[in-house]
Amino acid sequence: MADNPLRETAHSHMVSVLLDFKGTKIREYCQSKLDSGIDPFEIFAELQLGLEEIGKGYEDPGFRRYFNSDLIVSGRNMKRAIDMLKPLIPTRNDGKGLVVIGTVAGDVHDIGKTIFAVTLESDGFLIIDTGVDVPCERFIAAVRENTPDILAMSSLLTTTLPEMNAVIQGLTNAGLRDNVRVIVGGHAVTEGFARSIGADAYGRDSIEGLRKCRDFMREKA
Repeated sequence: MADNPLRETAHSHMVSVLLDFKGTKIREYCQSKLDSGIDPFEIFAELQLGLEEIGKGYEDPGFRRYFNSDLIVSGRNMKRAIDMLKPLIPTRNDGKGLVVIGTVAGDVHDIGKTIFAVTLESDGFLIIDTGVDVPCERFIAAVRENTPDILAMSSLLTTTLPEMNAVIQGLTNAGLRDNVRVIVGGHAVTEGFARSIGADAYGRDSIEGLRKCRDFMREKA
């Protein structure tokens, strides 16, 4: 099946916006979308497509199109978008559930994790953000100390996927696995991989992840 040219054009535009060194395009893009009545979460989703394209181009062993400098610039621009859009998202405080969230060891990308955290907070979840490049031991300690309802792990790089499995095995060895639901996501993660390591759910994007976290809490009630 041929690629959709409109989809490719949209992705190309997103990449151009994210790789603008001065940060002018990201502000103009977000403002134009807001002026058109687009929901902040939809804007995040569109920008995420651009990040995924940059990630693929960075990891492509046959033809690397993007480099460390591109990851840094795109990450900086996504932070600008988050800073601009987050205040426009109404936050609920009904204590829906507690989520420990972090990016696994070996991966310093925090944009997808941050967007998911913002999405959960806006829906009333309480968040403990362990940061990026989080070793297995820190995830386990956070679960032991905070007794969260959900553990959410992110990975952008395929080389760090084994860390997710290590965390789940570590929780099992520590006798904590039955006490917390685990959801995984990020560019490198697939639903099949999530099943193979024994995760409870896979979130393709922040909205799907939110829906599954809501399901967890309904099952627990």
